[in-house]
Amino acid sequence: MGCARRHPPRVRRRESCSACCRPAGTSSCRARRPGAALNGQRRQGVAAGILVVAVGLSVRFPITNTSALLGEISAGYGLPQTALAVLSTIPVILFALAAPLAPLLVSRLGLSRSLSLLLGVLSVATLLRPLGPAPLFVGTALIGASIAVLGILAPQIIRSALAPRAGLWTGVYTASFGVSAATGAALSVPLFHAFGDNVGQALAAWGVPLLVALGVGLAFGRRIGAPGPVRRSAGADAGASIWRARGLWPVTGFFACQALLYFALTAWLPTIAVDRGASAAQSGLLLAWMSVAGLPAALFAPMLASRARWRTPMLVATATLGTVSLVGLAIAPLSALTLVVAVLGVALSSAFGISVALIVLTAPNSAATAAFSAVVQGVGYAIAAMGPLVSGLLVGVGISWPAVIAGLAGVALLEVGFGIASARASLAVQRTGAPAEHTAREEPPVGVRAQR
Repeated sequence: MGCARRHPPRVRRRESCSACCRPAGTSSCRARRPGAALNGQRRQGVAAGILVVAVGLSVRFPITNTSALLGEISAGYGLPQTALAVLSTIPVILFALAAPLAPLLVSRLGLSRSLSLLLGVLSVATLLRPLGPAPLFVGTALIGASIAVLGILAPQIIRSALAPRAGLWTGVYTASFGVSAATGAALSVPLFHAFGDNVGQALAAWGVPLLVALGVGLAFGRRIGAPGPVRRSAGADAGASIWRARGLWPVTGFFACQALLYFALTAWLPTIAVDRGASAAQSGLLLAWMSVAGLPAALFAPMLASRARWRTPMLVATATLGTVSLVGLAIAPLSALTLVVAVLGVALSSAFGISVALIVLTAPNSAATAAFSAVVQGVGYAIAAMGPLVSGLLVGVGISWPAVIAGLAGVALLEVGFGIASARASLAVQRTGAPAEHTAREEPPVGVRAQR
């Protein structure tokens, strides 16, 4: 017997469209309109591109502006030479220590909120530094940690939202690093004089462009995907398997070699130039010239390396060029140092750009990119931190600069081997089903997964 009581008809709840939050399949749903999906992808791509540039322009001048004012910082804060050495080393150490936090942060907050939080911390840390010696060191540590995690999240943005043009956007991203570094080095001293030789105010002034970057992150972050956290299962799976990912260790080795060379030469190139007979003013210009000369290479090298047939030749050529230019730095006459440093800048910028491209191209999928990048950069920067330290210690015990440079050339030769292995691994990953060029179509951005 059926129930005598009459029940109201059961109304089937219509699901909402994830694109516009309106009833799915109805005439009001924007997803049914012609070209809606294409326009959505374009808006997402534009937002992702703006964010990548904003991050790239924000992560180098907070370091180079301090390097350019070390003497003034020593006088203004009453710091001895040993304290300045610690201050210069803190960012690189934090690059290694903070890198593992990136996947955890994304899994808890989502990609867009993580970006906004990190840009906010970076801004506050920059504004802390003028308050005294202790805030100077605390702010520098926070700057290093923020930059480390931002540098890991940027490849994930490229992989998830800009994958069809991963090479182009990796080049734009790495070129913006060079612009940021050169700007910080070039404008720090003029700002110091503009603020009446007040080093605290000169350091605080760099908080203004970071606040602008924070505004960009808040405005465009939500457009690259839902702001919510990633499902725990996806993050756990990525973290559990990433240590066995194909190509992880060759890419890590290549990244470590190029970073070690960059930090060692950034720290000691002016001293090497003076040892070769250059004046102090000329040595400072040579360091700036190294960054400027490498800008075109930072843009175009990742674009070429993203093409399968060019990848191995580009990696071998870049590492070999670095080896040759280091030999030239040790033995070339003083009159040729400008040319040698230009070639060295091209080699270093190319290697950095290609190393970021390798992260994008070799990570198993977009969900695992942050974890893959965290391991590569965390281990790589831990090794790279030894470059400037060991170089300085060797010279301090009586080893000549040409002998130290010969050791750095040996690191560049190791870079050749790691580069060949990395190229093979990335090509194998693409052949077995995870090419970066198709990832954007096959897998949604990190935040979008939480909507399903």
